[in-house]
Amino acid sequence: MPVNIQSHDQKILVSTPVYSWEWDAETDFFTLRDRENRPIGRGPHRPFICTRQTGWNSTASTVDFRIDRDRLSISYLLKDSGSRLTVSWSFHPDFISLEPFLYESSAEEDILQIVYFPEAHNDTYKPAFYSRYAVVPGLSMSTNISPVMDLHSRLSVTAVLGSGAMRGPGFTQQWGLPAHYFCTFNTSDRWNAIGAKRLQSSAACWGLAELPAGDFRLELREIGLSPVLNLRSDLWKQFKTPGTLQLGFSFLITFGANFHEAMRNYYKILLREKFIQPKTNSHKKAGIMLAPQYNTWGVESALALPPEELTESLVRDIFQKFQRSGMRAKTFVIDDKWEGRYGELKHDPARFPNFEALLADIRRQGYFIGLWVAFLRCQDPAALGLDESHLLQTSEEKPLWLSHQTSRYGIFDVTQPEVQEVLRARARQFIRAYRPDLIKLDFGYELPSLDVAAPADMTWAGERLLQKGLDVIVRAMKEENPDLVIMYYGLSPLLIEHYDLHSPDDLVYCGGDYDLETNRRIFFSSLCGELGMPTYGSSGYDWASALDIWFDSAPSGTLGSLHCFDGDENGDLPKDEWIAKYNGLSAILRKQTTFQIQPIDAHWQGGLRAAFSPSWERLEDDKTVLIALRTHRFDGKPASRAYKDILHTDVMLVAASMTDDDIAHAGRLGVVPFGEGRCTIRHSSTRQTAELIEHYLSGRQHATRLACQNQHIDLELRPSREDEILEWLEIIFKEDQPC
Repeated sequence: MPVNIQSHDQKILVSTPVYSWEWDAETDFFTLRDRENRPIGRGPHRPFICTRQTGWNSTASTVDFRIDRDRLSISYLLKDSGSRLTVSWSFHPDFISLEPFLYESSAEEDILQIVYFPEAHNDTYKPAFYSRYAVVPGLSMSTNISPVMDLHSRLSVTAVLGSGAMRGPGFTQQWGLPAHYFCTFNTSDRWNAIGAKRLQSSAACWGLAELPAGDFRLELREIGLSPVLNLRSDLWKQFKTPGTLQLGFSFLITFGANFHEAMRNYYKILLREKFIQPKTNSHKKAGIMLAPQYNTWGVESALALPPEELTESLVRDIFQKFQRSGMRAKTFVIDDKWEGRYGELKHDPARFPNFEALLADIRRQGYFIGLWVAFLRCQDPAALGLDESHLLQTSEEKPLWLSHQTSRYGIFDVTQPEVQEVLRARARQFIRAYRPDLIKLDFGYELPSLDVAAPADMTWAGERLLQKGLDVIVRAMKEENPDLVIMYYGLSPLLIEHYDLHSPDDLVYCGGDYDLETNRRIFFSSLCGELGMPTYGSSGYDWASALDIWFDSAPSGTLGSLHCFDGDENGDLPKDEWIAKYNGLSAILRKQTTFQIQPIDAHWQGGLRAAFSPSWERLEDDKTVLIALRTHRFDGKPASRAYKDILHTDVMLVAASMTDDDIAHAGRLGVVPFGEGRCTIRHSSTRQTAELIEHYLSGRQHATRLACQNQHIDLELRPSREDEILEWLEIIFKEDQPC
């Protein structure tokens, strides 16, 4: 696909079969269009730079522009400071690269912030890139604000797109971060005119190609948006002139028919252009990643435990109740509060006198072990041979202290060699002592912005600080155990080297909507499967939402539970029917860690409907290997009851191949129905009969013959037989059953 760049009458037009881009030198506005020439967005081109000495450099003149093959550079003279700014774009057939820009100044300046696509407003600016919709995964920790925002709602917020969200400038954020991308798409200027939906644009994904040494934010205000890089060189002195500086983001702009496809193409292009490497997992590691989990956090929350009250006897009690429930999880995760003091990665010997024996006992019974870790918290640096200077410091040269419940702690400065040496040694000792199979990493949201604190080595500031911490500690852990699984909630593909399993935790702010919010979070995280990172489904804090959460989790990875078997927040106890569904879905989970998920019957527009999918298709090597089909959308309207002529059903169900073949050719199928009814599955078998095995919660199995007619099998679905609760159906096509 060629890139065509034309220059005429002070205008630049770039066109490819996927997009077009236009810049007007007279107005200094640029417009981004899709393959059908529909505008995706439009805004002022020149970034604003805020310095301590001159404030916002809001007036400038275009000096010149230069085209070099598929690269365009536009230079400005900033009148307030006499500085020169050069912005460069590289145009590729299916994506655009917006490069970090050059800033040349002979004056003494400290760079505070950089704002993209702004408009001057009094003595400051306002965000001015216009596109009707912005898509920001992780915008809100709760369900109160949709990640798909109509900018005409005039929502005013500065959203964090990187780490540190819980202590950032806007809403309470956590899940999905760091994401390191956002999306835009547009509607016709005549919103509700006849046929206006046909004029709605495709979507663009604006994602980082590399991590900046600053805080990545997105400001939304007055129907405009602007990416912002927060540097605060007035406090830290790391970006100063006179001289020439390289500033800003390295953006990739990718395109898709909708924002889900635009995000998918962002991931694909990062892989194709070798910004990131595909994940490869051993057979053992894949088994740990996809093992269904049970986590103690739900009980800890149900009992409102302070840290000093989680004990070895309580963990044993939780484990025993989990076993008695009949839930067939394969990984048992001990969550927060097992440590004595944060930072030491050691258990509390008073509360857990036989911790290694406890872990060995659980492992001996056939379970993988998971441990919660907040690896950069430090309560007592002296216990590790360090001091307060080895923690992140404020601009007053004092350590930053944070608190959670009864704990007070600082944050390790992982850019210091002394700290790195201590943490690597502690990480290796931790793995050797406890032999965890999985680490539930819980931390990034606590990293402070550069408004608050910074590391000693500023080359690792901003978005790079979490990367450095992961590189020091996680790398040391994996050197000790290459099959160790790291679970985290960040969506960023730029950290895929360190993460293995995505978690949509925590749903604590989503009471009443646990199931809906999980569906929406999986809508985004399912794309990580194409990078080799499945999603762990977790759960909410009530039992009633569990079935829908597990249904949505099964296509994209594995199941989880952090429920309390003594009662949930509503006082409800688990039902055997619910445990049976967990077990049934666990039995038919796919074994591959790289796959593609296609939403079925998804909506792309509307704060209450967008970014939900009632049903899912999973593909491996372009083969349909799993279909999870609901008969109704979340608003109660009917959904598709048939898909690709593979599956027809009048009941909600999950059907999966249990071999490497697609559903229509697999010699073994698994089905988990969520009600009573019938379904028909197309199968290419030339055999007249198959074996149908009903698996029950009691462990009993019931086998019958199943007729195959015209390459279809017809199933009568029922949740129980003679008071036995069904877990799942197994269908086996045997070689000794010819027509």
